[in-house]
Amino acid sequence: MTVKLKMLVFRVLDRLLENGNTTLVRYWGPDASIMRTIVCLRKHNMTQHKHEAYQLYVVARSTRKVSGDIAEVGVYKGGTAKLMSYAQGNRGMHLFDTYEGMPPPTKEDAGAVQKWQQNIEATTVGTLDEVRALMTGVPGVRYYKGLFPETSEPVKNKKFSLVHLDVDFYKATKGSLDFFYPRMNKGGVIISHDYGQFAGVRQAFDEFFSDKPEPLIELSGSQVLVVKI
Repeated sequence: MTVKLKMLVFRVLDRLLENGNTTLVRYWGPDASIMRTIVCLRKHNMTQHKHEAYQLYVVARSTRKVSGDIAEVGVYKGGTAKLMSYAQGNRGMHLFDTYEGMPPPTKEDAGAVQKWQQNIEATTVGTLDEVRALMTGVPGVRYYKGLFPETSEPVKNKKFSLVHLDVDFYKATKGSLDFFYPRMNKGGVIISHDYGQFAGVRQAFDEFFSDKPEPLIELSGSQVLVVKI
């Protein structure tokens, strides 16, 4: 298919979708090729939509100028960690997960119960061995198995430039914000999945930042990010 025909097909599809709540996006620039990596990771190691994964990559790339390490809470099968590693630079990376599935939801997590039930059936569980295999060759990676923030002791004196949360539920989101917010360097970013999808995640962010100076920046899809002032 020629470039001209591809563009015509793109425009036709976009026009067909524009009356709904869906759109097509074409990525340009020197990092557009990262989409091929995202497509590959989505096959087995990532549940985030392509545009959400791209937004995470852009944030990881943009925060390389900020001092501090990278942390992820809610690693799943390692796809988003692997994606961030392409923009890691010389930063250390700390990966927190139970590596055995999610804890049960609480009363704040209306709408997320079905995902938890699926997780119990082991349909969305990533093991530590699986993540280690995917991250082979990535320098400076540390793994912490268990519930966060109970596993946070080894990094209590660290500072961070980027924290990615994908924990689905209120309690884990709130605990992560309590721990990481005071340890973010100026200009560092906390970005979370599921803010636009699960009530508990939204409530945790809205409550935590209600008395903070940083605005919540809601992205397309279900992500939200905060830049530390």
